[in-house]
Amino acid sequence: MLPAGYVVTSKKEREKLKKEKEARGEDDRTLEEKIEEQRAALPNEGLTPVTKESFFAWKERRAIEK
Repeated sequence: MLPAGYVVTSKKEREKLKKEKEARGEDDRTLEEKIEEQRAALPNEGLTPVTKESFFAWKERRAIEK
């Protein structure tokens, strides 16, 4: 028995819907894939990697400055 509201589509219908999406320019990537693509596009030269030690040193310096 199928769950309430479940719609069975044939392979032809799925392919048709996929072609329609592509024609409209819709993107079927997941949110994670979009975020990863944007993250990879960020500049990464001249940045300091954050480690546990560097984070706590920064946090301590910030607390002293306040």
